[in-house]
Amino acid sequence: MRKIGILEDDKKLGEELKLFLESNGYEARLVEPAEYADMTEAELVELLVSEKLHLLLLDIGLPGKDGSHICKEYRAKTDSPVIMITSNNSELTELLCITNGADDFVPKPFNAHILLARTEAVLKRVYKDTGEKDQVRIETSNGLSFTIDYSKGTVSAGADTVSLSKNEIQILKILAKNHTKIVSRDDIMDALWDNRAFVDDNTLTVNMSRIKSKLESIGVKDVLITKRGMGYQLL
Repeated sequence: MRKIGILEDDKKLGEELKLFLESNGYEARLVEPAEYADMTEAELVELLVSEKLHLLLLDIGLPGKDGSHICKEYRAKTDSPVIMITSNNSELTELLCITNGADDFVPKPFNAHILLARTEAVLKRVYKDTGEKDQVRIETSNGLSFTIDYSKGTVSAGADTVSLSKNEIQILKILAKNHTKIVSRDDIMDALWDNRAFVDDNTLTVNMSRIKSKLESIGVKDVLITKRGMGYQLL
């Protein structure tokens, strides 16, 4: 599992990013402002290096610290990639970030899904793999939890495990990536076509029914719902 560090001056945003990354199958380490407030930049860099991160999300505007300098010192000690986050959306700031070793630059405000896509693109480029997680654990809004294992094509809850077909696992992957959001039938079918899976409207309905039934067979009930005229939602 990839470990992503978050160094962000906005505690609430940092906590939201941590939860978002964890819900998408990553381990997330949030270094809160109170934790590094009394550290020197050198001490903070040593802390980040000791975490053995696969990627660092670094706010350039840290209180009492120079985010771009931290990036430069951090990259001098590790090959772990860095994505800089800043509210100063200027070409000069972007150039400064890249010059100091950043792999990408994301201006605020940003869409979390766009940040996730950029994170996965950097991970794929740096580590020469798909960046895709083998397993994703889903915590549902009604207090249930289950784990999707994409490599094995299974879903498990507790000691119970059920196998899914190729189409079923792809559909569940799309819904998991958009956890709690409504995903239209058209979006699901478009994504499946991109994965070279043949799915028409009737086939999608059958697959959704089977996924619900298989989830229920391992005790995961009422977590995948149909929104008439809108699509499907994984709660």
